[in-house]
Amino acid sequence: ALRRNLKVKKPKITTTTTKPHSIKDLINDIIDQLKADLDHLLNFNENLLHFDSSIVKKAAKTKVENFMKTLSNVIDTQTKVSKGRHCSESKMENLEAATNILNVTEDISRTLASTLDVGSKTEIKLANISMTVMKKQLSANTSSEWEAGDIKVNLPDQSNIAQEDSSVTVSFTSYNNLGSLMKVKDDIRSPVLSVNIVKNHNQKRSIPLTKPSEYLVHHRPFKKVRKRKCVYWDFKYSAWSQDGCYTL
Repeated sequence: ALRRNLKVKKPKITTTTTKPHSIKDLINDIIDQLKADLDHLLNFNENLLHFDSSIVKKAAKTKVENFMKTLSNVIDTQTKVSKGRHCSESKMENLEAATNILNVTEDISRTLASTLDVGSKTEIKLANISMTVMKKQLSANTSSEWEAGDIKVNLPDQSNIAQEDSSVTVSFTSYNNLGSLMKVKDDIRSPVLSVNIVKNHNQKRSIPLTKPSEYLVHHRPFKKVRKRKCVYWDFKYSAWSQDGCYTL
């Protein structure tokens, strides 16, 4: 009898590791999805005659509300993950993600405003995010006022924030957990506010105010005695700035 020595080759096992998505990538993905959904919704509205605009208004609000719920969960999850990471790359990704959120807030404001008539508004209230977009007629000695929790904002009416039809459209948004992504040197102890005046598409980002806006914000207690600062996010330099902002 013949006996053969057989060698059985073991199959090669290859393993691949995928780098976890950064918070910037995660947020960009849900932002892109929201933009696509809103564009589809508005195009659908434009292509149908005699369509009930209130349906589009409600649908747009629902889309934004779901986006903000997902966004808030992503911020909370990534904040817990990155607590032990203090590298400059992680901080930069957080800042870029936060900047993208503030940028899309302006886009959302414009989209929701397009579904409003003069004298109406849209409101969204979640655990960590609140938003109101309102459209009103310009009037002398009046203001656009907004309250969300312990936050109060007062923006006086003025001609340079009005549209050509003398209407004023403004959005107010507060993010309770966004400050965790925007720590540069100082700790952010209050919600991050976004106030956008909706005008024509060719309008510059900054609109000089002849009457200043006022903000009342309650911050968390300081661990040490520190001077409170009133700051805003400078998109050009990706940094907090005190220029033109002061406490009362």
